[in-house]
Amino acid sequence: MYLKDLYNAYAYARERRKDEMREAAQSHLLRELRGSRKSSLRLVAALSGLALVLAVLSLLLMGCSPQAAQMESKANSASEEISYHAVLGKSLNDQNVVDFMALNNCVSEAQFQMCKDAGMAFWIDPNQIVDTVYLYSRNAEGFRKFKGKLPFGLTFYDPMWQVEQKLSSLNEDDQAITWNTGLPDEASSPDHIHYWAVYKELGMTVIYNSPGADEDAYIYAILLSK
Repeated sequence: MYLKDLYNAYAYARERRKDEMREAAQSHLLRELRGSRKSSLRLVAALSGLALVLAVLSLLLMGCSPQAAQMESKANSASEEISYHAVLGKSLNDQNVVDFMALNNCVSEAQFQMCKDAGMAFWIDPNQIVDTVYLYSRNAEGFRKFKGKLPFGLTFYDPMWQVEQKLSSLNEDDQAITWNTGLPDEASSPDHIHYWAVYKELGMTVIYNSPGADEDAYIYAILLSK
């Protein structure tokens, strides 16, 4: 009887120990779960904070992007905005001329300012005034194509016959004097390569990519004088 009671007591103690161990394990698991939950909450909070920071930065970047785009657009189109009208007849010290030359990496060569990036060159008179502007039609002699607006509605895609037609129609818009027929006052080929058509009253010389008066010749360059 004693042994049976002892055995029952031992079994009871063993089961009690199992229950305590089970409860301890469950308690530990609950603590781990609570800790993981807190860590998760901290992680979620941290990620939320990071997301908020990124959102703010995104908004700031979005706010700055138009300004940056405007600055880039302004820089890229400066040669168009500061056209030959802004420099022709101006002093070499004029702010528009100074800005244009700086932006387009113009290089001084004797009496010329070579602005190859803009497709332009200036001839400077002894008084340091921009007397003549050269506008180039394509990659000629290292010059890029001039992308600004040409005078009198001309384009670099106009052949000689169309140039003369456009200039003859200026009378209809009262942009030229009534004598104008679209034909040049003088014409020659000083370099035996290009045909120079001089329009004195318009202050313009059209240089074609032909040594003679070929009506299908295209514009090589345009010279404008003050």
